[in-house]
Amino acid sequence: MKVARFGRMAVVALVALSAVALPGSAQEATPAAALLAETGDDGTLTNCVDPSFPPMEFFETAESTEPVGFDIDLVDEVGARLGLTVEHVPTEFTGLLPALEAGRCDVVASGIYLTAERLQTFAAQPYYDTAVVLMTLAENDAVAAPEDLAGTTVAVQAGTNYINILNDLNAELEAAGQPTMTIQTYPRQTDAIQQLIVGRADATITQDTEAAFRELEQPGTFRIAYTYPDPETFGIYHRPEATALREALAATVAGMRDDGALAAIAETWGLPVEGAEFSTELPEAAPAATPSA
Repeated sequence: MKVARFGRMAVVALVALSAVALPGSAQEATPAAALLAETGDDGTLTNCVDPSFPPMEFFETAESTEPVGFDIDLVDEVGARLGLTVEHVPTEFTGLLPALEAGRCDVVASGIYLTAERLQTFAAQPYYDTAVVLMTLAENDAVAAPEDLAGTTVAVQAGTNYINILNDLNAELEAAGQPTMTIQTYPRQTDAIQQLIVGRADATITQDTEAAFRELEQPGTFRIAYTYPDPETFGIYHRPEATALREALAATVAGMRDDGALAAIAETWGLPVEGAEFSTELPEAAPAATPSA
């Protein structure tokens, strides 16, 4: 049933996007020579993506081989405006940035925050503001703040900075003489959510984007127990030496924000359009417990 609902959502999204004819899209654009030199002479922009984080990126059905979602539509539109064909390469979250560094893809647009640590190695273009949330099943009213997780089991996706949040919280709990959490890590965010459903975990940490999508797909199943302050910003990561690509991404994403295309994609996937008015400030220093995916 869940797969069928995802399928309907994806169909609605595709119909909506085609009907809207995103403002400013350039179907006949010709890529510049410098951009082709950085992305390959075949005119293909490759995006490494972890399709386990709806509605940002996910597989429509268990048999699907092409992901759908906000980030997919985003990069497809960027490619169209730059005159490039887009290929999305499914990759586990922990392998996304290593794949970019190794040259197996040109960009990574996969619901990843901008962090100072990542920006020491990669460059990135901001595109959507989001908040970290603590999520439980709807009937669990025992958790209203992070400290309420003492003695519970929390499931999170491996390789995310959610683990840093929980490790810092465990240190605080231990210092206060309270029982620590059991932290379970899983290769996909959908796996972490499944642990909530089957009762193996009491809570998970995710994004407000996923929480909004889950409420559409499985209404009344989950609740946001706590929203962390200070929203973060998703970024399209690329190699720092790709200067033509950096300039093209900056101009194209800003154009999509200004002409409403980015907000249209957000609305299509049931996300707050306010997130499309993203912050352009890049982090310069990483706090000890910055909530980041």
